[in-house]
Amino acid sequence: MSSYDEQVLNAWEAWVAETGEAAGNPDDFIVWATNKKLLAATPLDMHKVLRKRVSSALRKAVRVNSNGITYRAKQCAIMYENGQQIPMYFDTDTGGTPNLRKKAAHQRREAIANDVYRALCDIEHMREYHKEDIQFVLNFEDDCADRRAADMLDDEADDAA
Repeated sequence: MSSYDEQVLNAWEAWVAETGEAAGNPDDFIVWATNKKLLAATPLDMHKVLRKRVSSALRKAVRVNSNGITYRAKQCAIMYENGQQIPMYFDTDTGGTPNLRKKAAHQRREAIANDVYRALCDIEHMREYHKEDIQFVLNFEDDCADRRAADMLDDEADDAA
């Protein structure tokens, strides 16, 4: 963990101790931490903010294909150069290379698998620690089918309007 992350975690713990909150909103924490001069923005931070906004806008761009399936218009593959991660965005219809498209698909699947694994570990811990029966189904076929049906209904409603 980076020293900055450790500083944020230490400040968070101090905030929790001061407020007595069992759960907290990062916005409230940021106000508290900046007022106490425990957090401050730098020009590099502003660059990161803009980069996140650009990346977010690119991820939100969607299109609907001839089969009525909504898909992301822009995809990203993380490349590495001189030990640095370089996000390479491309248009799914007109851009990228076969290698870039395959890399983006592989990285997306890996990210999902990591998220599911992390969630499973979190759920297992909460079950054990709190002695609660928390359900977590690993089969997402029904979830995908529900979302596909919702997309199709949205498209039909848009066509009718």
